[in-house]
Amino acid sequence: MAMPTCIHSDLKCARQFIHRNMLRFIASGDIVKMTNDGHRQKYQITDQFNLRLVENQPVLPPLDVEPMRRKSTLDKSLTKRLNHQKLQLLTAMGEAEEYDAIYKEIPEMHVQIQELYNESRDRCSKLLGKVKAIENLITLSAR
Repeated sequence: MAMPTCIHSDLKCARQFIHRNMLRFIASGDIVKMTNDGHRQKYQITDQFNLRLVENQPVLPPLDVEPMRRKSTLDKSLTKRLNHQKLQLLTAMGEAEEYDAIYKEIPEMHVQIQELYNESRDRCSKLLGKVKAIENLITLSAR
């Protein structure tokens, strides 16, 4: 991770990359699990792995990047949607604040302003729920 050409920006990404590749090595028979002493798993390289190195064969099968592309597209879509909903939320909050300010200046418009104020507050609540839902989905997809 300290090298400038490293594609993994944080520890979690690097750990996930290593774990995926370890699973691929196990599936291809290049390594086997030996023991599990608590938190540390031990592995052993097989003769098949050594033969591949000698024969200059690719050790790992090609990485399927399609699921990563779909996840990236999903993340971008959710982020775009989140930004749109946040903008709508800020607009509705500004509208409610303005109705409140106008009411303080012109109290005789109470009846007309109160209905509009209530509608904008309801929109705020609904939009806040949408923002929370999208944020939860983004959090889930990041795992």
